[in-house]
Amino acid sequence: MNFRKTMTAAAAISTALVSAQPLLAAEDGVTVGVLVPLTGELGEFGKIVADAVQLGVDEVNAAGGTRCGPLSIAVADTGGSAEQAIREANKMIDTEHAVAILGPASGEMVALVDLAKRKKTPMMSPYAGTITLNEIGGDYVYRTVSSDLGDGAASGLWLTEKGYKRVAFLVQNEESTISPAQVAKAAVEAAGIELTDFIIYNPGQPSYQAELISVLAHDPDAIYLAGGQESGVTVLKEAASGGFEGEWLLTADLAVPEVFESVDPRVLNDRAYVEIAEADSSLPEFKAFSELTVEKTGKEPGPFAANSYDMAMLTAISLEAADACTGEALNAALRGITEGGEKVSTFAAAKQAISEGKDVDYEGAAGPLTMDESGTPAGAYMVKKATDGAWVDEKFYAASAFE
Repeated sequence: MNFRKTMTAAAAISTALVSAQPLLAAEDGVTVGVLVPLTGELGEFGKIVADAVQLGVDEVNAAGGTRCGPLSIAVADTGGSAEQAIREANKMIDTEHAVAILGPASGEMVALVDLAKRKKTPMMSPYAGTITLNEIGGDYVYRTVSSDLGDGAASGLWLTEKGYKRVAFLVQNEESTISPAQVAKAAVEAAGIELTDFIIYNPGQPSYQAELISVLAHDPDAIYLAGGQESGVTVLKEAASGGFEGEWLLTADLAVPEVFESVDPRVLNDRAYVEIAEADSSLPEFKAFSELTVEKTGKEPGPFAANSYDMAMLTAISLEAADACTGEALNAALRGITEGGEKVSTFAAAKQAISEGKDVDYEGAAGPLTMDESGTPAGAYMVKKATDGAWVDEKFYAASAFE
């Protein structure tokens, strides 16, 4: 037996098999996992995320799909549980063969970091602002929203610009609420505003009257409430019953229409504001996304919808630019498509440019997506005002406001 000829033949067969893999993937397509909290306090956000990802996938497939074939999604509910997120993520990777998983919230993303790296499956979130990811995010772990520290800076800027003299802080006992509250607190104190209270409370209580006794006794001009939907609604009702007549700055969990169904709008109208990471609505990329959303769904984009749509686009364009139809190849391509190339804002444009051998720079519906070492882009923020039972845009802060 000629050993050299045998090895050459084996190598040729191996090369043929490897080169055939993208073709097989192109025939069958690829699956993307959508892992979101569809139930629990963040259920409304989870639905928005899943719908926006589906909108993006539909656009990709309408443009002929990726070089790996059409995209399909597998959706699972985390219920807000990190343990459930890990179980569902394993199932998506092992059974559905997902090349990426999109949508986990903060606590879930932190719990999934090890799994993402171990199984070489990129994870991406549109709203996981937790500062823990500032340290452990990056390779295989990305987000299309800025860090919670940015939320805190935006809240602090708003509180100081409003001209309040006395402000109280009520903060739910979770890392995702405490971290931005600390940043906002520092801004308030630096501006010479009196901090009447900084109270950290535990969620899940039937009442928060004990915490409110001190807050209401000190008669602040405004209360900064960093809490979830369940605790936040209770605090708002009990403060109103206790005679509080000042203003509110609420955090993102309360930026949903359902708050006006749970709390008498008269408690909120013209007195409550909510701060949330949000795209610059003046950008042409966001306008195009907004028009597409209205056309396809009949509704305006909800909170984090643009960030969610961008996850689908990043996944598809990365696959188009990658040298294989795998999570590992997707991960290797992802950063490169967000900077340093021809600017594109649609999958169709990206696909055309890549076919011509060009590098691309995807400018997202939520804004530029150039990522730092932790896989995090710079952020822009919107403060909305409660007006006639709805959240209405009040003040936009571009990312440049925090440079």
